Amino acid sequence: MNRTHFLSALGIALAMCLVAAPASAQGLLRIHNSSFSQPVTVELRVGDRLDDATSYGTKALAQGQSWDVDTGGIFAWWRRELHPGSNDGQYTDWTRVNTINSDETVNF
Repeated sequence: MNRTHFLSALGIALAMCLVAAPASAQGLLRIHNSSFSQPVTVELRVGDRLDDATSYGTKALAQGQSWDVDTGGIFAWWRRELHPGSNDGQYTDWTRVNTINSDETVNF
């Protein structure tokens, strides 16, 4: 990890600590479980490239529940459990969401 990557990751981590509520400006990503009756674990990373992206964490979403994430207006990467509730460790492929110029919603 070079200095630029470190400072970028540090800045994202600090921003996540300082933001108490989702932002209403560009860069908001809403991940929504509209389909699965079992809670679905979702993993999220934020950054230009998946290999360098900073982990935002994981969250289990019950049906009808959303996770609002302020990405800071950069790319976000997400994946979910392949078989919700099975705890088999299998996930979907990573999907990139462009939140640079607008807010985005992901429904599954």
